[in-house]
Amino acid sequence: MKLNNFFSSLKAKFSSGSPAKRTIIKQHDVTDCGAACLASIAIHYGLDMPIARIRQYASTDKKGTNVLGLIEAATRLGFSAKGVKADYDNLFSIPLPVIAHVIQNNLPHYVVLYSIHSDYIEVMDPAYGEMQKLTHNEFRQKWTGVLLMLLPGDDFTAGTERISLEKRFLYLLLPHKSILIQVLIGAVFYTILGLSSSIFLQKIVDNVLPEGNTNLLNLMGTVMIIIILLQIFINYAKTLLTIKTGQQIDARLILGYYKHLLKLPQQFFDTMRVGEIISR
Repeated sequence: MKLNNFFSSLKAKFSSGSPAKRTIIKQHDVTDCGAACLASIAIHYGLDMPIARIRQYASTDKKGTNVLGLIEAATRLGFSAKGVKADYDNLFSIPLPVIAHVIQNNLPHYVVLYSIHSDYIEVMDPAYGEMQKLTHNEFRQKWTGVLLMLLPGDDFTAGTERISLEKRFLYLLLPHKSILIQVLIGAVFYTILGLSSSIFLQKIVDNVLPEGNTNLLNLMGTVMIIIILLQIFINYAKTLLTIKTGQQIDARLILGYYKHLLKLPQQFFDTMRVGEIISR
């Protein structure tokens, strides 16, 4: 009864009245379920955090993440976290979302409870990367009774820790801005010269050849040769600059990857299985 009253008071205090934002996060591997669940709830409250960072905070190892590790990770993210052992009836009075510990396919697993209804429970399962509707009997058979309750604390700050693809792209391209502009200008001139060749040929066929004007034919032929030579030169320079810039971008990308790996703590490598870093 006391636990029910505790949950009811929490729900009354933190319930917003608006429908929960259901965020689906798919785990990278079998050990990521806890980190993926925590990432989902973090986004629910406005904090976008990579799973890899949460793994480090939670001390995830090759066996997965325990509840204590998730509590420590949640605390570092600014949440007020508490692990509880509850009865099934308590589920109807807890503030959602919460992380529930279940046994799935004979293995310990974590899911996020987003809504509880009279005939079903809606959970986010990171193993499948989807929302599932489970009957009360189905969930009761899986659930171990352990819950991890999370609420934003005083130190919680919404935001994002991810670097967008646009920023990554600009980071690679900006050092080569002048070369890329030259390549673009060269491509424009190459196109214009190509159109000029077509116009010259049309004039020769329509005006020069019927009149037999050899002087104009020689002049236009000389101009055509100059245009073709310019096209060859511009195309060569454009191709050379493109290849060189591509090689420099590749080198910067690979070098940045290795520098990032060298800055990672030893704990990161201890928690990875053989070949996992390369596969990611």
